[in-house]
Amino acid sequence: MSLIKVGIIVEIFLFLGVFLWVRKLNSKQSRQPSLSKKTIKNLKF
Repeated sequence: MSLIKVGIIVEIFLFLGVFLWVRKLNSKQSRQPSLSKKTIKNLKF
């Protein structure tokens, strides 16, 4: 059980880190809307 709990905690921290990293990238690209549109197209396809 302890290993499962540790795994869940690690996954939560990884998810939060990726979420904050994506927010940083989006805030940088907000100045250049053409880049954000390209990333949205890349995510869709």
